[in-house]
Amino acid sequence: MSLLIDSHIHLDDARFDYDRNELIKMAQLAGVSHFVVPAVTVNRFPAVLKVAQAHPAVVYTLGLHPYFINQHQAADLEFLAQSLQGSGAVGVGECGLDYYLKDLDKVKQHKIFEAQVILAKYFDLPLVLHVRGAIDDVFNILKKHDYFRAVMHSFNGSVEQARQVTEHGIYLGFGSAVCNPKATKLQDMIKQVPIANMMIETDAPDQPFYDRAGKRNLPIDLLKVNMEIAKLLGIEPDFLAMHMSANAKQLFRL
Repeated sequence: MSLLIDSHIHLDDARFDYDRNELIKMAQLAGVSHFVVPAVTVNRFPAVLKVAQAHPAVVYTLGLHPYFINQHQAADLEFLAQSLQGSGAVGVGECGLDYYLKDLDKVKQHKIFEAQVILAKYFDLPLVLHVRGAIDDVFNILKKHDYFRAVMHSFNGSVEQARQVTEHGIYLGFGSAVCNPKATKLQDMIKQVPIANMMIETDAPDQPFYDRAGKRNLPIDLLKVNMEIAKLLGIEPDFLAMHMSANAKQLFRL
């Protein structure tokens, strides 16, 4: 089977501290060639860098996640800009907007996110986007800055939203949710997305599989995601894997 690339995985997470090396090795032996690890706050930058330095298969992006909007300050944006300068980061993120959690300051979210779009465009780096409940507003900010080099991670929008964003060249990331038999709306939408605009991810250790509530997603679970999407599309898993890896390589310039 063609080698796979996990386009979104949090290998720096403390839940991997006791078996990270073994899990990475297991996934590599199963056919995962690269892991894209996004930082979410400035205090996670060192941990992400440490994982990348220890594992040649790991590349990383640096960003300020909307979940932690109360933590982010103007100085963090300045530090992000300095950190992106010649750092080896392959993207900006995880960043974006989150309207699902109601206690997050939307005005501040917009300011912090828009600044990161400007940085991504300046450094010519792709954006790793968090879009939960906020696909339209994220897309409008990208249109405002005429910058669409991006992947919308864990995409769960409508067929029409998928069409609009992919027509601008944006990639959509899909993970464990597609394996849930009850996720028929998501599965039907995926069937309408061009393969040229898809990526696969685990988001490990987050977003556990429907039959594994409370447990971690693992790096090796990328194979299960690839298999399920291939089955949905009625194509060979190896054919899908080849295209998913090519898409990730193109966006992140791997």
